[in-house]
Amino acid sequence: MAKLNYKNSLIKKLQYRSIYSGSKECDFVLSNFAKNNLEKLSISELESYERFLTLGDVNIWNWVSNNEAIPFFEDENYEKFILMMKKS
Repeated sequence: MAKLNYKNSLIKKLQYRSIYSGSKECDFVLSNFAKNNLEKLSISELESYERFLTLGDVNIWNWVSNNEAIPFFEDENYEKFILMMKKS
């Protein structure tokens, strides 16, 4: 029960952060990703997405829009998130 409550509160927090990331372009991409994917992610993937958001909306937008190559990340989920955003 506690894990479910934690997951639900994390999803709500990440939905909010995805909608209000900074730039309108990135808000659109992140909010669409959040709406379509957060419920499906595990707790560890959600925590990874929370860290991913700290990379900044300019960087995320540049990777998703192919303005910059996707760099190597220690956390393999980051590249997965970017590729999922590109598909949606």
